[in-house]
Amino acid sequence: MKKTGHSSLNMRVIFRCMMEEGYYPSYEKTHILFNVEDNVAVLEYEEDILSIRIFFSIDEDAYDLFLEASNAAMFESYIVKPVIMDNMENIMFSCEILCDTVKEFRKFFPIGVERLTEAVMMHKSEMKRLILAEKVSSAAISASEDTYIMSSKGLKPLS
Repeated sequence: MKKTGHSSLNMRVIFRCMMEEGYYPSYEKTHILFNVEDNVAVLEYEEDILSIRIFFSIDEDAYDLFLEASNAAMFESYIVKPVIMDNMENIMFSCEILCDTVKEFRKFFPIGVERLTEAVMMHKSEMKRLILAEKVSSAAISASEDTYIMSSKGLKPLS
């Protein structure tokens, strides 16, 4: 990245580039909103750092699994960082990219969005796997408890 006296990139230029690329964003005072898969993403740009973030709620019933899946997505993607927010009710997946020209934005922005999307998909996949594993484990524990109860009463389990 060649550093010049000032950046040729700003929020209006980013917004225009995103429109040209088919993202159909909405421009707010300090950020740009756009859709990524089934999520709304927030883009901010300050001091040559482009931040792309996706926010979603943490499932209270599966909180520990949710955190485990978030860590798995982070370790797998390397570039995406999960951050717990709002009294542990929401999570943000964040990707930050250094760029200060339109050319760099056009090159790196799609990669950042792709990595965020991959991390969200990894997170969903890991959540499904963890929930399934927990259900199987619970069923196995329940079956062993039933066997213990039956054997303590002198009954034989059905085979």
